Amino acid sequence: MNKLIFFFFLLLVISSCADNFPAFDADSAFAHLEKQCELGARNPGSAGIELCRDYIVNELTKCNAEIELQKFTVVLNEEEIDGVNILASFYPQMSRRILLAAHYDTRPWADKEEDTTLHNTPILGANDAASGVAVLLELAEIISTQQPQQFGIDMVFFDLEDMGEYGDNETWCLGSSYFADNYTKPKPEKAIVIDMIGDADLSINMEHFSYHNSPNLVKEVWDIADQLGVNEFKPIITNRIYDDHYPLIAAGINAIDIIDFEYPFWHTLGDTPDKCSPQSLGIVGQTMVNLIYQEK
Repeated sequence: MNKLIFFFFLLLVISSCADNFPAFDADSAFAHLEKQCELGARNPGSAGIELCRDYIVNELTKCNAEIELQKFTVVLNEEEIDGVNILASFYPQMSRRILLAAHYDTRPWADKEEDTTLHNTPILGANDAASGVAVLLELAEIISTQQPQQFGIDMVFFDLEDMGEYGDNETWCLGSSYFADNYTKPKPEKAIVIDMIGDADLSINMEHFSYHNSPNLVKEVWDIADQLGVNEFKPIITNRIYDDHYPLIAAGINAIDIIDFEYPFWHTLGDTPDKCSPQSLGIVGQTMVNLIYQEK
């Protein structure tokens, strides 16, 4: 997005605030992205993921969220791996709920690098993990200071999303699968997974499983983006993506995935903050704000 387009986007954000929608701070969200990357790679078992977990919990604590650490163990390739989902709840007294989710672990292997000698190097994951977490953390600050009239908000930061083998769905999204299998609360009215939305060249299509499971929720989100005047949300149905929304769908939850899968640095060492932009985080973040605070 060039500076002129971003200027008009800011005008639209200001206009939305006049309609009692809070403003999403794109620069603050981008600072969350950068701080995660400063911790290094955040693959399971690393020092980085422990630091990232502490960072997320500390930020949620500042926002007065009710926090639960959901610990679990999975067996992958005959190896036991420990994971921790971070659950946060805002305004738990409200019966109508929206669930927002992102994963915070990064890929342990840069296996999309052309140089095969780099395939065992963990990636930094600026877009593929940090971007979704950054948007949720900024939303948490907004929600903590201005209570939505209609919905309480739950957030989940999933672990062990990105250790899978290509073509074997059951090896991916292990944290969200555990969460969905052990979900005992009343189902949220809406569940939205945010993943890989920091790309400076943002383009978000309608993901196939999302649309066929929850067409009304997809339409609602894309209509809000259209009302904001941003064209990064494309009304095109593409890609069957097995992401953290899929276990939620399998559990009977009204869930969709907001993801820009056309990212040339996916699972490479090039997935660094300079490939991302505050503007992209702002587009997705403001769309989520307007979804949360619209009166319906």
